[in-house]
Amino acid sequence: MCHQRVARAVYEAGIMASIFIFWTAAVIIAQSIHPPAPAIVPPAATAEAGSGPQTLSAYALPNTDADETAHIFGLDSKLQRLATLQSERPSDVPTTLEELSARQELLESVQASFLDVDSVLAELANEQSDLSSIRAALQNRRDKTVNRLTTAALLTGSGLGAGVSATQFSGLGSTTQDVGDAIGIGSGAASTILSILAARAQKGPSVRVEETPNMLAPLLGGVPVGNTHYPPEVLQYLQSPPMGKDPSRGTRLEQLMAEWDKAGRLSAADPATRRRQIAALTASGDPAVKLTIDQLTDRIAMLGDVRGRVSLMKRDLANIMRSYSALEREQK
Repeated sequence: MCHQRVARAVYEAGIMASIFIFWTAAVIIAQSIHPPAPAIVPPAATAEAGSGPQTLSAYALPNTDADETAHIFGLDSKLQRLATLQSERPSDVPTTLEELSARQELLESVQASFLDVDSVLAELANEQSDLSSIRAALQNRRDKTVNRLTTAALLTGSGLGAGVSATQFSGLGSTTQDVGDAIGIGSGAASTILSILAARAQKGPSVRVEETPNMLAPLLGGVPVGNTHYPPEVLQYLQSPPMGKDPSRGTRLEQLMAEWDKAGRLSAADPATRRRQIAALTASGDPAVKLTIDQLTDRIAMLGDVRGRVSLMKRDLANIMRSYSALEREQK
């Protein structure tokens, strides 16, 4: 009986030893295949240590303009949130659902920002196209009028001048010569009058602008009509001084106005002249305001200036996405 108990105890001890050896071997094999995950280090500690994966929080955007545009559209907070999620995720852990959601939110925000800028550029281009068509029609009418007056002045001066010369032969009587002198005086006067009319016609006719956006109105204190609209972010961009530049030069809009004043398109010294210019630059459907060719030319040029400044926002948005895409590729 005693021998049986000893044998049973030895048998159970052998089984336990086998199980222990098998478990130890399994743990060693598992650790060799899947090493333990590194400890999660906060972003601040990672930055101080100078090691760990690079994140958007530690990655500067290419220039101050991109930083400013990201802040205006609220992209900086989305970039920071995504950077925090990426820094807290171990490198061997798949992308979490929260990180994918943050990435999708960022991309949708950038796309919406692009569309906001494109909507402004489209309205500016639409107004430029309408005004260019009106100006071309006025120029065509002006050119026809000037050509007619110039031709009439040439015929009057040259044709009648030849007739006057014919009456001055010595064989003709004094009466004929006097008539010729009178014709010569009349032809000279008529030719001069026609030349003056041709010179005045160079200004061209004026016309009332109908059913056209007035994208300069929100910038110059006018009344917007139709589809005239600037998203708040675009207005904020124009009404802000460029980052990293001399603030004494003013905002982007103030810089444009200074350029317009220098070019004579918008007077800053004479309030009465400025009001008349603003009325012409923002008119749309106003029966009391008619625009000349020169006023249309100034308005088209000013719309082009605004369009150029707003287009820079697309450059900044593109730089933001390029920086983000480059960092994403580095992390893969």
